[in-house]
Amino acid sequence: MATANEPTLGTPHPWLFAVLYFPYGLTIGFPAIALGFLGRRAGLSTSAIAGVVGMSFLASGWKFLWAPVGDYTLTRKRWYLLAVALISAGLIALTVIPLSPRNLPLLSALVLVTSVSGTFLAFATEGLMVHNSSPATRGRAGGWFQSGNQFGQTAGGGVGLWLMSHVPRPWMAGAALSLIIACCAIALARLEEPPRHLHDAPLWSRAGDAWRNLGGVLRSRGGRIGLLLAVLPIGTGAAAYLFGSLAPEWNAAADTVSLVLGAGGGIAIVAGCFAGGRLADRVSKPDAYALSCGLGLLTCVAIALSPRTALAFAATTLLYTFTLGMVAASFTALVLALVGRSAPATKINLFFAINSLFSIGVLRANGWAHDHWGTNGMLYTEALLGVGALIIFALVAGRMRGAALAEAT
Repeated sequence: MATANEPTLGTPHPWLFAVLYFPYGLTIGFPAIALGFLGRRAGLSTSAIAGVVGMSFLASGWKFLWAPVGDYTLTRKRWYLLAVALISAGLIALTVIPLSPRNLPLLSALVLVTSVSGTFLAFATEGLMVHNSSPATRGRAGGWFQSGNQFGQTAGGGVGLWLMSHVPRPWMAGAALSLIIACCAIALARLEEPPRHLHDAPLWSRAGDAWRNLGGVLRSRGGRIGLLLAVLPIGTGAAAYLFGSLAPEWNAAADTVSLVLGAGGGIAIVAGCFAGGRLADRVSKPDAYALSCGLGLLTCVAIALSPRTALAFAATTLLYTFTLGMVAASFTALVLALVGRSAPATKINLFFAINSLFSIGVLRANGWAHDHWGTNGMLYTEALLGVGALIIFALVAGRMRGAALAEAT
């Protein structure tokens, strides 16, 4: 007999979490790929584009502060539907406003608002995933969950660029993307709504419960390992958010970019998600994350050394995208191993948000390095930062006893 904290309808297939999480990835992928490529063609600098794209990281970086609102107020499904409506409005606005230096502040604000709306969609999906999965299926659920996110960031962004380049009116691209994310909400019907924890309690009681849940995770040894990995400048995939603006250096046309960073990137990152999940099942989850990040750093060097041709752009960026899938899945597996069923969005987003917040620094460092040292200088900067972070992780993890790492396996 199911308990109050367990689903009563059986465990659904985890592909549903990929569908539900896709729109969140789109709120990041559309600015990075579509606005990045079109902004560079409109004459915007790489650092200016990085500033606009960085607004999506800003929302992701601080989302743990308002995650308790998603945990303790409306139902998960209501939050999801409300977020879909707000994201749709934001995407249409982003396709209507012309890309120009004068409009950069407005575009940055719209990216931020759309991304904040996306965080509530993420909270809803995370709560539904934790309730509708069992400990035995959390690894697969995490892999599918991140495949939807990463597919939205890559294929979703590529589709947005293709639409912006081919439809008669820009607003039509935003309307088409809004229709796609509205269809994602159909998956809600296959999932059971989790109980609303303390929904009748006073505000201060719910705030106190959220704080206790966060404190319990951070006091654990495994939680401290996860926090260290979230803080270090590895696994950010920052270079990928500038690939759209860098494509002209490899003589890649708009259709090539939309295909490589869109459909091709979506396939590559989903494959990486499954590879990272399998790796996390075979070795400790912190080690799986570190190995995935290391492969991404090697790919940065490979991109820098590649010939400036469209074929080389396709091959190296797809490999980089594959490593991002590995990183996302292995980190999600680590986080899911640390959280329980109470206030899941609050605890999950503590790690995700901190990781995203520190990603802003790497993204801005990449933009600065590109403006001063060119594309190769940017790629080598990301690689060197990552190597330093891996060394720090190895030194700190080596001093912690096996029990600390065992909590995060």
